[in-house]
Amino acid sequence: MQFFKNGGNEKEEICVVNGAKGASLEETLAKVDHLAECKAENQQLQAAATLDDATASLTLADTSVESLLTITTAVSVFTEKDRAHIRSIWTPINDYMIPFETTNPAAPQEGDKVRFIPILEAPGGRDKDPATGHRRDSIPIATQIALQEDCYEKCASAIFYFLDDSQDEAAREGNVALFRYLRQFATGVVVRVNPGTLSSGAQANLDGMLTDLTVSSPGIRIMTHPHTQQLMGAKDSLVKIRDLRFGLKDTSVYYDAPSFREGFVRSIAFRPRVVKQNRGSQGEGIWIIKLKDETQYCANYGDAVVSLDTELVLVEANDNHVEYHTVGEFLEFAIHGRTDQAGVWESTGTGRYLDGDVESGAMLVDQRFLPRISEGEVRCNMVGSQLVNLVHKVPKSGTLSATLQSGAMYTSYSPDDPKFARLVESYSADLPNIMKALGMEGEPLPLLWTADFIFDYDEQGNDIFYVGEFNCSCVGITQDLYLSEVVAKTAIEMCFQ
Repeated sequence: MQFFKNGGNEKEEICVVNGAKGASLEETLAKVDHLAECKAENQQLQAAATLDDATASLTLADTSVESLLTITTAVSVFTEKDRAHIRSIWTPINDYMIPFETTNPAAPQEGDKVRFIPILEAPGGRDKDPATGHRRDSIPIATQIALQEDCYEKCASAIFYFLDDSQDEAAREGNVALFRYLRQFATGVVVRVNPGTLSSGAQANLDGMLTDLTVSSPGIRIMTHPHTQQLMGAKDSLVKIRDLRFGLKDTSVYYDAPSFREGFVRSIAFRPRVVKQNRGSQGEGIWIIKLKDETQYCANYGDAVVSLDTELVLVEANDNHVEYHTVGEFLEFAIHGRTDQAGVWESTGTGRYLDGDVESGAMLVDQRFLPRISEGEVRCNMVGSQLVNLVHKVPKSGTLSATLQSGAMYTSYSPDDPKFARLVESYSADLPNIMKALGMEGEPLPLLWTADFIFDYDEQGNDIFYVGEFNCSCVGITQDLYLSEVVAKTAIEMCFQ
């Protein structure tokens, strides 16, 4: 594991803007107005575009938007309608982003590659800057991909939109044009689509497009690939890594109702549990569960099972509300939802955590409850194999949830802070084994990802930490834009090394 040390100054000189090396982050972000103007120009270009290829006359003297498209004009498989679509969904960053600087470019052949690493977003969503329509961290990342001092002459970047095509034939045609364009010209794609921005059908189409890109063009690097997101982000990843140093050994997963019924009555008889649905967010469907009579716990796992009328105390992590139900009522709610047999639930959720199949995310993970969760979680923020910072998420007094929604306080630490030296040491030892444990041996770690750890004590009373969750689905750096440089360098390394 490599460590990234930040001097704490977000005005640190990290960008090159309009050819002026050493420009500050503020100057980079000052280009927002210019980008908004470019987007308006792109929309005008789309409206004026003709469907007749014979009238296409893009030249190297055109704007930066047109300069990249000069190459597609020479490729007969791209109609002017395709080029108009690419214009409409593409935001250039600055002149250094143009990958072709020659007055007589050779016409590329189908399958040719250039050193081009664009950002892929989806329009809409709450993560966008109204001035640009893009995520606030996309522009700095794209800028840095193209403007690294030792790479900017051989790399280019831009920002593209994947459109919601679930019920829009024009959007589907446009996304097909985007697929063909990326397949021919991109060396890698940095995916920045927040979960929930697209409809479920469009998200499936995007995942399919990204998967097809790697199949039809094996040299292209998708950062992060949907398959990696699925395997790493699913709750059963905690079962797959339970034998690593930071894994909790008595962790189980249930994919169907019979295994859940059989396993839970045994696990809750041993110790308090945390039962997590695979879907949902902000702690919805994550339950901290204890026996109401805590004298009933058995000494060893598997020594006993509880009856269905055993009383439980349950706390849901999204808002820390407390409920009292029997084992039978909890099983009924988790499997069938709000039925007469489930009793009355105050949760805003609907239960039914095992609806569907494994591919749709139907599963429940059952872990031993760690009492020191009251001290919060420690998030390790990662860029590839580099630990860039740690965030201690401390719950609101009297609660257990470490989400911002529940009132938790967040404090950042550098990777070399002695407060978490034992965590970093253990985590570093396990890091090379994570992808193999998850069934992805030989695959790189995600470009941007996090691991959340929970405190515990070892037999000598020293701090030890167990992983509670991985996340590699559009992890943001909006509050840490100084990291855009290391993200860009890591993306380039993933594509070219």
